[in-house]
Amino acid sequence: MNEQLPGIEGTTRVPSPPRDEPSFTVAQLNELLAGVVQQLFPDDLWVEGEISNLNRSNAGHVYFDLVEPSRPGVTSEAKLSVVLFSQTKQIVNNQLKRQNVGRLVDGMAVRIRAAVDFYQQQGRLQLRMTGIDPRYILAAMAAERDALLQRLHEEGITERNSALELPLVPLRIGLITSIGSAAEADFLNELTNTNFGFHITTCDSRVQGDLAPQTLIAGLRTLYRIHETHRSIDVIVLIRGGGSRGDLAVFDNELLARTIAEAPVPVMTGIGHEIDRSVADVCAHTSLKTPTAVASALRDAVAGYLEHVEARWEAVRVVAHAQTRMAEQALTSMARRTALAGREGLNLADERLRARARRGARAGRDRLARADRQVDSQVRELPKLADRVLRNAEAELGHVEAHLRLVDPQMLLRRGWSITRTASGDVVRSVEDVSAGDTLVTAVADGTIISNVTLAESAQEDTP
Repeated sequence: MNEQLPGIEGTTRVPSPPRDEPSFTVAQLNELLAGVVQQLFPDDLWVEGEISNLNRSNAGHVYFDLVEPSRPGVTSEAKLSVVLFSQTKQIVNNQLKRQNVGRLVDGMAVRIRAAVDFYQQQGRLQLRMTGIDPRYILAAMAAERDALLQRLHEEGITERNSALELPLVPLRIGLITSIGSAAEADFLNELTNTNFGFHITTCDSRVQGDLAPQTLIAGLRTLYRIHETHRSIDVIVLIRGGGSRGDLAVFDNELLARTIAEAPVPVMTGIGHEIDRSVADVCAHTSLKTPTAVASALRDAVAGYLEHVEARWEAVRVVAHAQTRMAEQALTSMARRTALAGREGLNLADERLRARARRGARAGRDRLARADRQVDSQVRELPKLADRVLRNAEAELGHVEAHLRLVDPQMLLRRGWSITRTASGDVVRSVEDVSAGDTLVTAVADGTIISNVTLAESAQEDTP
């Protein structure tokens, strides 16, 4: 106990330690602790935890804290400092590369092989990393992904975007990727090789690293605002050119998945997974293996629509041609029946005339006179009958000709319609099919008109 010195108020005397108790210097105690640690942990051991505060030095060493993961209802502050020296880092990298895990990052659950060291200069206990279990990392990533997918599925998040209908002609594309990457080049090259008028709005985003989920989410929300303002996006495409399983883990982010589910238009992914589907893939409308595959799917959708339209036009042409031929045949048949009816009428009248002449000769001059008058009367009526038959035939013929004119494409041109094609012969159906400076060929009733496009402007729809 402290003892107050007599006559000096507030001053205490610190007693000296007993002579028989040992005393250590800092260096001596650190050396003793280092020896004890070496005796307790002579060999390397496996340690499980979660990486935190990872830092890579200019000398090639890697430093991080291995912390105890938090569990529901349990919070732990336990942690150990870990160092991975540069001469050992290549061994660890090779172990990760063989399993396609990728780099170590904050938040990664790991099982490392390490020696327990007591760093005497700083009096600090640390783990000196000598190896890693990549399969533990993959299993932890898979378990975390499966748990997240189960939770999202129970909330109905995974089916929300797939319930949207893909537009028949998805020409207006919102693209999220790293600008200048091979993924962007592959995607754009596949679309450029078509003659379709694709319009692409690109948002630059990181596709790996700690900041990737944030920039991907920002890109999605930017495209959402553009669509809500201008209704100018048919589909959103999220792509990257593959990578390790660790690199692609950014697409297992929960907030990214929920943001995809909020999309007002279908979202397509081409992330480059070779085996597993990411959470983003599951929540998207359509997921394909590569950026090229996504571009091919969009190209095929537009091509399929155009083929359908061309088939319908061909069907209209075939029907119109068939109806024209049927009308011609009906007209010819009617003309033949009219001529035959006239000849039969004349023959019948002639036969009756001869019969009555014979009866008149037998009946005498009076009866002959009456017969002559009757014959004359009927002969006078015969042209009228023939004229009525011909008028009826001409009226029906006029109806047929009017019907033919209605189904004749050339008559549509004469009524003021026109057909406009590009210089390559493609029919222009939308302002999206042409650009300023293009040459257009317009067919009208009496010829063609050659023109150049100075402005192609879409009609603006009033928004509610």
